[in-house]
Amino acid sequence: MVHKFDPSKIKKLDDPSRLELFDPEKVLKDFGLKEGMTVLDVGTGAGFYLPYLSKFAGKRGKVYAIDIQDEMVNYVKKKVEKLNLTNVEVLKSEENKIPLPDNTVDFIYIAFTFHELSEPLKFLEELKRVSKSFAYLAIIDWKKEERDKGPPPEEVYSEWEVGLILEDAGVRVGRVVEIGKYCFGVYAIIVKQEEENPLMNV
Repeated sequence: MVHKFDPSKIKKLDDPSRLELFDPEKVLKDFGLKEGMTVLDVGTGAGFYLPYLSKFAGKRGKVYAIDIQDEMVNYVKKKVEKLNLTNVEVLKSEENKIPLPDNTVDFIYIAFTFHELSEPLKFLEELKRVSKSFAYLAIIDWKKEERDKGPPPEEVYSEWEVGLILEDAGVRVGRVVEIGKYCFGVYAIIVKQEEENPLMNV
């Protein structure tokens, strides 16, 4: 059975010490998040990364933060209101049924959530539905090794396992990178149909 984070420990997800794992601004810049993009924060938890996602998306952008647990959604709604993140909308989601129309998002951010997916291939199909073609997908998760932080190694995927799952789902893996001592990142692009990538002409 896939391990799900205990919502009673939500304060751990909002601890400033999480910034020791990696620099969110540097990572989001490296992964290509730009002003004006529509962003999907999958498994937002305590909304720890929402201030950074909101800042990068800017006034012309939009951030949808989704979670499957009511406790998380209620916590994040209050946080967004308190921080006045006017371009952020918090939504309750089912794991494989995202409450957004087709072809909505430009950038998907999945931090420390991919290993909690019960049916990753089914989830990725739903993710493709709500994504625009050539949407960026940024996955950050724990390294599959002994650590003094995070879940045990047997509860997470290796970076190569994540890459294989993405390829099985028809998602193009761009690169795999080490992000700090404890984490790795997978950069991918969701291509929904065979067409020329407009970014190649920039």
